[in-house]
Amino acid sequence: MDSTTVIQVSRAPAPVQLARALLVLVAVSHLVTPMVMRAGQSALRDQIASQHPDFGAAEVRRSADIAVTSGAAFHGLLLVLCVVLAWKLATARPWTRRLATASQLLSVVFSVVSWSSSPMFHAVIPIIGAAQILIVALLWAPRPAREFFAKRR
Repeated sequence: MDSTTVIQVSRAPAPVQLARALLVLVAVSHLVTPMVMRAGQSALRDQIASQHPDFGAAEVRRSADIAVTSGAAFHGLLLVLCVVLAWKLATARPWTRRLATASQLLSVVFSVVSWSSSPMFHAVIPIIGAAQILIVALLWAPRPAREFFAKRR
């Protein structure tokens, strides 16, 4: 007697796949941001000097170094989080959708701080923010996405 085993693979629906792809793009932005900050450190020093004319050259340089280092750490954490979420969303576990939602919405809020502190990324912040809001919408609004995550409850 011949028996066959049927393995059913639950593939993520299109909205979840698109959200995962956008998370990868957001992750790339978190990779590039510290590199751009490092490459544009002289412009960053000029901005700090113009915003704080009472700072001496050493203090301006130290402030720029701190901004680049803290930016690299912050964006490094967000890079790892986005990559992990892009990978784990395919499991349809509800916590992955909640964490992706919270992290992307908080990133949009943090972008306001970046916007107000430096014009260095003004061209990119609205684009990345729109992608992050779209990620949230794709995970919650379309029926196939809601059903995908509801199966795991």
